[in-house]
Amino acid sequence: MSLILIRHGQSVSNQKNLFTGWYDAPLTSLGKEQAIEAGKILKEHHVHLDTVHTSLLTRTIQTTYLILETIDKLYLPVHKTWRLNGRHYGALEGMNKDQARKIYGEDQVKQWRRSYRAVPPLADTHSLCQRYPFLPPEVIPRGESLEQTRRRMEPYIEEVIQPELLQGRDVLVVAHGNVLRAFTMILENLSEEEVFKVEIQNAQPIVYDFHSDLSVAKKIIWTRSSY
Repeated sequence: MSLILIRHGQSVSNQKNLFTGWYDAPLTSLGKEQAIEAGKILKEHHVHLDTVHTSLLTRTIQTTYLILETIDKLYLPVHKTWRLNGRHYGALEGMNKDQARKIYGEDQVKQWRRSYRAVPPLADTHSLCQRYPFLPPEVIPRGESLEQTRRRMEPYIEEVIQPELLQGRDVLVVAHGNVLRAFTMILENLSEEEVFKVEIQNAQPIVYDFHSDLSVAKKIIWTRSSY
């Protein structure tokens, strides 16, 4: 059983250096190339996949289908969930990061971006309620720490992804940088201090193999030169 984690390719918001969590942004041309490249890496490693999971945001959905097209597996069902949406940056959503540093200070912005417990200024939730009418308004975040993002993800991991792995399935998750930082924290039992330093690159496959009790047996980060 294997779990492959891949962050989406470069988005328009990445390119513009904007805070982007639940804010929806498509891939750039480079981001599409990165997604195809990730698919080529999976193909070169003869990856077998049984199930695929991603968020409800355009950048991960585009990345997912570009990968599946590249590995000739477009027939696989893709399970989309709000629980894998990016970390909600609250009132910072859509704001340029350099501008935020000027307003709030370098140290404060670093804490919001990297620490486990810091919560950014909260946003008005009404616009997201319109986008997600199928969700109870009270579950839609107005801003999240990494800790809160982890708590949002955990039910899906425990109720959907872990049972698939225990059945011996090979699982692909295409998600967002902070979501995958939190996922890494869970898988590797990292401390708050350790997760502060975790970086997830765009469209770089991270592969976990497991023992029968779902403890990590091996972790590999694949690049075109890693085989």
